[in-house]
Amino acid sequence: MHLLLGDPTDSWCASVRGGLEARGYETHLTANPFEHPYHFAWRLDNHQSKSRLVLDGLSLEPLESVFVRRTGWIDPTGWRPDDLNYVQAETQAALLAWLWGLECPVVNRYPAAIWYRPQLPLLSWQSLLRGCGLPVLEQVITSVAVEARAFGERLSSEGVAGAVYAPLTTDTRYLLTEEHDWEALAAIQGCAPVCLTYPHGPVQFACVVGERVIWQGAATSEMVKLAPLLRRFANAAQLAFVELALGATSRGIGVIAIETHPNYDHFGETARRDIVEALVHLLAPPTDWTRQHASSALEFSGAGRP
Repeated sequence: MHLLLGDPTDSWCASVRGGLEARGYETHLTANPFEHPYHFAWRLDNHQSKSRLVLDGLSLEPLESVFVRRTGWIDPTGWRPDDLNYVQAETQAALLAWLWGLECPVVNRYPAAIWYRPQLPLLSWQSLLRGCGLPVLEQVITSVAVEARAFGERLSSEGVAGAVYAPLTTDTRYLLTEEHDWEALAAIQGCAPVCLTYPHGPVQFACVVGERVIWQGAATSEMVKLAPLLRRFANAAQLAFVELALGATSRGIGVIAIETHPNYDHFGETARRDIVEALVHLLAPPTDWTRQHASSALEFSGAGRP
């Protein structure tokens, strides 16, 4: 059984499920295997980890792989807020530990820091990105209006038209070019620090799936050269499925965003097909028999002949 943890409307789940079933594999999709009507038992000690997941009297184990798109959120309907918070925290902790105890392939087996905070700002990735040799945009965080203006003036001296205000809690970005923009920023600084960075050109999305780097559309040769570094980053971040956005700046190509839950809408049909194929390969690696069977089928159909 190949288990998919995600919303039934999630496009990646639907596509991966279709890819697995097209190859003859049995699948099951759920948003939370620890919620009713599932029955779950798990026993672990210093030597072993054994679990049993049952639905309608039928065991879903042994699991051959798990594809993770959700982190075990509970439907809040009917719950008191205090009880919901407690049960939610316990469920998430148990699910995270269970996924790390499984011996089958798990995509993604998120580290705890990402599991509990999936929308990390780019600033949180700076050290790891630089350690992997990837170019990242310079950022300034300050509550001092003079320092913010000094950063904008430095960009202007480099021929850059304005600076970008990048809130740490959202993906929204604001280009600061006019005097009233800086005045509004100064008002914000009176309440909290702000994050400023370089403007960038059109975004190029890349998805790392295992050892494959799949680009949305035609990436420039300069970006393609970064593929080994993108794989290095994904391995260092312990992510088998991660999206990175790159953009051209006055200082060259830079990583401008990271999405630990890749966005389906950021990729076109060709890229989606390649991503799903790579995910299916990770979840259900072909055996020698399936490789031989596929080769024989190609030869019989004449597909392998000139």
